[in-house]
Amino acid sequence: MADILAHYIQLVGIAKSWAEKHLPGWDDDMHRTVLARHGATEHNGHISAKTLNVPQLANVLEDYVARGWPRRNTYGAGNSTKAVSPQIGLIVKLWGKIGRAGKITNASRPALLAFCARQTAHNVPDLDSLTDMERQAIIEALKAWMAR
Repeated sequence: MADILAHYIQLVGIAKSWAEKHLPGWDDDMHRTVLARHGATEHNGHISAKTLNVPQLANVLEDYVARGWPRRNTYGAGNSTKAVSPQIGLIVKLWGKIGRAGKITNASRPALLAFCARQTAHNVPDLDSLTDMERQAIIEALKAWMAR
């Protein structure tokens, strides 16, 4: 349950970032108003998503969807969108778990791409540039790292 809660809190942060970039005049106070509307209370001196449960966080996300936030994990322009592959999703998930476990000091996307470049022995500008075999090899390397 803690993983789901952390995932929803992360999604709320992503939605907030989207709103700040795409909604004119959107600021932190407006975000905290949305949180409070769905039951958030004060934590460390300000209204925080950390005080919400999963159903309340889901309601916050629906509020952002109603404002135009595209919740789906797709990328591209216009009608030509492509879903994120399950292998890429697993690579990102494993990398995040390794970071949260404290096994690496920098769990950023550039650090992940550098790790992939070391594993494949070629430049990796993004995870989509990897072949299926390379992705699977990286997944296995990450799993082994987690096991250690």
